[in-house]
Amino acid sequence: MTRSKDAINPQLVYLDPFLVDRARIALGKSQKDVVQHATPGNRNGSIPALNFRTFRQALRGEGILPASALLVAQSLDRELLELLAPWDPRYVLHKESNGPIAGESEWETVGYLEQGRLAPNGLYYVVCRMQHRHTANRWGRGKFYHLGLVPQAKRESVRHQLSRHADVCARVGTHPHVALNHTSAPAADGWWVIDDWVGEQSLADRLASELWSPEKLPRLLHELAVGLDALHKRQIILRELAPARVLIADRDGRAVLTDFELGKLLNGSPSVSGDWPEDEFRAPEVEGGDFTLQADLYSLGRLAVRCVSEDFPPRDRLPVVLGAASIPKGVAKLLTDCLEPIPDRRPPNLDGLLRELERWVKKHPLGKHHGS
Repeated sequence: MTRSKDAINPQLVYLDPFLVDRARIALGKSQKDVVQHATPGNRNGSIPALNFRTFRQALRGEGILPASALLVAQSLDRELLELLAPWDPRYVLHKESNGPIAGESEWETVGYLEQGRLAPNGLYYVVCRMQHRHTANRWGRGKFYHLGLVPQAKRESVRHQLSRHADVCARVGTHPHVALNHTSAPAADGWWVIDDWVGEQSLADRLASELWSPEKLPRLLHELAVGLDALHKRQIILRELAPARVLIADRDGRAVLTDFELGKLLNGSPSVSGDWPEDEFRAPEVEGGDFTLQADLYSLGRLAVRCVSEDFPPRDRLPVVLGAASIPKGVAKLLTDCLEPIPDRRPPNLDGLLRELERWVKKHPLGKHHGS
């Protein structure tokens, strides 16, 4: 959920949960170790002692007293200003004179998500809601990637990865289920990607609290397949269709694919590195670097299972799990085939699954929907 500027108490300090926890891990400390390390410096009692509850508040992105924030920073061997969250009034965004929001002349940041996020390649970024300064009612979803956390020797390859998102969006053009990119450009110690605003929540945000509604499942899976097919028709492999890379539109509830930094363009262009943390939605062959469009079918199958189950059951249990979610047998059979560990045993493309999903949507009472 986007945190507006009005919800911030200027008397408190807001630390970035990701940066605080990253510093803690770098020192090899537990959360309790951090608190114990901070307290001995408070011998004269003039500064409130840092307690475990306060430290947990900082890790949730909540405001804490300035003296407590200073203790947190000192216990982590960091400067306080290095740990400020983007929603703190004193946070300064990285800019350069030729950046996409140079001098804030084009886009203005009006709110931030509760905390930063990790991209599939391990890069840390902050998501902002942005407003165009010269066009009324034009909103953007801005992502600022903190390249200051990346070793200098790797920054050029990382910039190549981040430019891939705009390349993918340009290939697809305007599509109801693919993000529309406004700009993608470097900034000091970082990179800006600004897309058209869709909504605050991702599918991952929704699934964190509950499973996807069975009544809405036909529409969701059909829209995901339509968006994925649009990429495939333009020779783009998404690599992993994870819930965090699916936005749910505020206005009409449609699913929109985004975060194409790791997409593969099948035109001879150099592929981005496969060096990123293992993801439970990624096809097994992606790690080896030799994969085809069928890798995306595997991810789509995994995502469908996650929508109806809190965990991933063994393959022999898939018919039971998918059947319990009232998924038609034809759709369930194809989703199960998509989850074959060996790529050649999966369907060759999305054609068959799209046909079955379209039949399911038309028969379903909530089948009429936008953009597909």
